[in-house]
Amino acid sequence: MALALTIELRLEERNPNSVLVSVLLAPSSGSTRIDGVALQLFTRQGEALSSRMLLPISGELAQPMLSTLELQAQADVIPQGCRVQGMAWNGKDQVEAYIPTDPFTELEVHMRGRRRIDPDEDDRLLEWVLPEEREKVSRDFPWVNEPRLPVATDALQVVDHEEDEEEALDEVLDELGIDAESAEWLKDLMEDEEGT
Repeated sequence: MALALTIELRLEERNPNSVLVSVLLAPSSGSTRIDGVALQLFTRQGEALSSRMLLPISGELAQPMLSTLELQAQADVIPQGCRVQGMAWNGKDQVEAYIPTDPFTELEVHMRGRRRIDPDEDDRLLEWVLPEEREKVSRDFPWVNEPRLPVATDALQVVDHEEDEEEALDEVLDELGIDAESAEWLKDLMEDEEGT
């Protein structure tokens, strides 16, 4: 039996022996209780290639939640055809999701450039797409102008923490035991660096 929960996985980065994966958990309606969430890397034949990673998530989930974690393979290299399996459960009820670890070849991913670009040579130049060029491309591919968030993030709320920066900085200074004079000097230094 399935939980009233959507789980989506997205490959953020692939290294020779590890993958960085984002996990989105979104209740289908209202809130959903979950006992746990786990991710693991498997070979094409279904053999475990990494340890089972348990996320520190348990209890009532009332809104979407996004986490990112790294799965390290027990081998030196992740072979082609491997996949990441994500699973959330509550008692005997569970929901699963899979994602391949091979670099994507879909046109959308190439055009959006989700993966990091790491040029080998210094003389490679990247040019910005002009607004009029982007508009032409978006006529044929409307998703070009869509936000880069997983499908189930309709109810995901983005909180602006800029107002709390001063408060957070004061808390950090208190925890480090920095006196008022040194704290003022540090704040001035940080503001100078932000201005340059």
